[in-house]
Amino acid sequence: MNKVFLYLYPIEEYTKMFLFRDDSYYDKWNIKRPLPILNECIQKRYRDHGFQVVFALYPDRNIYGIVPKPQDKIIYTDVTFEQASACYSDGTPKKDFVSTYPNEFLLLNQLGTIEELVIGGYHFSDCVKRVGETAFKIGIDTMIDIDLTDLFFSIYRKEDYFMLEEYNPQRYQNYWQKELEKQGERKSAIERQFQLLYDSPIYRFEISNHKKESIHI
Repeated sequence: MNKVFLYLYPIEEYTKMFLFRDDSYYDKWNIKRPLPILNECIQKRYRDHGFQVVFALYPDRNIYGIVPKPQDKIIYTDVTFEQASACYSDGTPKKDFVSTYPNEFLLLNQLGTIEELVIGGYHFSDCVKRVGETAFKIGIDTMIDIDLTDLFFSIYRKEDYFMLEEYNPQRYQNYWQKELEKQGERKSAIERQFQLLYDSPIYRFEISNHKKESIHI
């Protein structure tokens, strides 16, 4: 079986949004640095289990924060970061900006013939979801590893939840629900919120009866 772990858009602009501006704060506050853990997690969850690791990049950006191995593969989007970004390179917002997404089919075609696909990267509710649902609809056995999306930076320190070598969708669902319960949310409201966020078969959560839809390229 040809198995692929696809990590979307590990570039400086996205990654630095989730890091302390001053690296010394990690030592000052005794917090583990996230990027070494992220790299180790990709190794233990995927390379060590026979997955081909693939990184998707914009053609005008380099990989950042991830240390690729010689056997890894890099593929490229059909749009540049400048085209996809809501701001110009000097930070000025674009007037009447409309999001330009990479073509999911062109991205997936670069993976070749695969039977199992796990996706991580930026951003879990947008690009990651779009690519995942496209892959699922064309018949690829697809799952999103929520731990290894941008949510990683908020959960990797949760010792009662995060496991370096394994991702379990049900474990994440239980963790998410318990966190809201601690905040005093009602169980019925928690379930509704979860379904709104994650009612897609690519997340592998048991919240509805999902049916695979056919799609023509």
